[in-house]
Amino acid sequence: MARHPAPRRVLVINSKGGSGKTTVATNLASLLALHGERMVLADLDPQQSSLDWARRRPAQLPAIAAVDARELEPDDWPKADYVVIDAPPGVKTKKLERLVDEADCLLVPLMPSPFDMDASARFLERLAQQKPVIKGKRPIGVIANRVNAQSRATRSLMDFIGRLGLHPLAQLRDSQLYVRAAGLGAGIADLRASEKRPELPAWLAILTFVRGGLER
Repeated sequence: MARHPAPRRVLVINSKGGSGKTTVATNLASLLALHGERMVLADLDPQQSSLDWARRRPAQLPAIAAVDARELEPDDWPKADYVVIDAPPGVKTKKLERLVDEADCLLVPLMPSPFDMDASARFLERLAQQKPVIKGKRPIGVIANRVNAQSRATRSLMDFIGRLGLHPLAQLRDSQLYVRAAGLGAGIADLRASEKRPELPAWLAILTFVRGGLER
């Protein structure tokens, strides 16, 4: 497999805590590792949930190097093909500018609740004002997280995303598989085929976006 001269950086971010950033970051990292990519999972969140997940990861699964990105500078991170960055909530303007500038693409998970949608609308407006986004150099993938296709809350979330002029990159089902995988230090793509099939199409859409959106 061809190696990139520099790692491609995927920033998983939302100003609202509890939106599912760590779920997206860890599952994306495990999926990329499963596809043979050298992976770094960079945790910027003070709760350090991604690092906790990585400590539980079994040795027989594809390797993922997890780093405390608050303590190490990017030049000190292990060599990688992809870096998935689990951003903290409540990022201030200057730090947001730096994170967006250093990323190659952004993933923004959204939850189907009025509080999440209110906060996310303000955050997406801030993102849209970043120069790399204005110039079209930082693709943004919006992910509807923990959805149930039959629920009123999910329909409200889809309407909300549409009113913003966006189309959801993927819809992640509200599934206990994510809880089980997190407890194992795994992604759902690491689980047995009989357990992972319903969730995989959404993750393949995210994988396609990350790989396609990062072409330079």
